[in-house]
Amino acid sequence: MNQNKNNRRGFTLIEIMVVVVIVGLLAALVGPEVWKMLGMGQEGVAEAKCKDYYDKIHIWKLHTKKMPNSLEDMESPLKEGDDDFLVLQDDPWGNPYVLVRDGRRFAVVSFGEDGEEGTEDDIRYPKLKD
Repeated sequence: MNQNKNNRRGFTLIEIMVVVVIVGLLAALVGPEVWKMLGMGQEGVAEAKCKDYYDKIHIWKLHTKKMPNSLEDMESPLKEGDDDFLVLQDDPWGNPYVLVRDGRRFAVVSFGEDGEEGTEDDIRYPKLKD
């Protein structure tokens, strides 16, 4: 029952370093793809929310017979005692959604990650026709 000191086995420093290097390489290869997929998910959430607000504008317009000037106009109940009203949320990057009007047409826009209007990362519903 006496255990010999030579029979004890543990991990050597070299073995631990090899495992750390392998894990580091895997993280370096997979990490950028994970971040890209996360960004695509945020864009999908913003696009879905733009469509949701767009649809709610149509419902609000049906009830009031007029277009709201902004999304904030829709935050109050349509009539006294009505508890069905719009609760505005920010986009995934913490910026507000914006109602953009062009005559009779309108769109709901998220200015994307940079929060700047008119840049490449803007998300708009409905999309512009080319």
